[in-house]
Amino acid sequence: MNCPGCSVEMVDLEGDHETLRKCGECGGLWIDVADLNRILLHNNLPGLESQGGKVDADALTGQCPECQVDLVRVGGGDRQHPLSYDTCESCGGMFLESEFADATDAKVAEQEIIDFFRHFNAKRKTAAG
Repeated sequence: MNCPGCSVEMVDLEGDHETLRKCGECGGLWIDVADLNRILLHNNLPGLESQGGKVDADALTGQCPECQVDLVRVGGGDRQHPLSYDTCESCGGMFLESEFADATDAKVAEQEIIDFFRHFNAKRKTAAG
């Protein structure tokens, strides 16, 4: 599978229950939405459908490496630390960009995904609390 960010072949970071793919060039991660939801829920975070965020209709994000449809960018976080991810509306795959360059194995990648979505959802927690 080629990276939707830079078209370099991605490598598998196999874990206990999921397969993550990482780009060695830009550091982006690709994960299936079911695996992502399992990770989020297992770590007491809301599932993806409850994370919120705003679709950026003007973003040019590339194509899904699985089904070749255009990816959709979803933005969140707060003003000091805006975050975004790209998702495929067809297969549900998720591309998390270069903030994951330190993920050398699935365990590190999973922790970085958890941290990402804690910050992505931070604005909603602050507004509610």
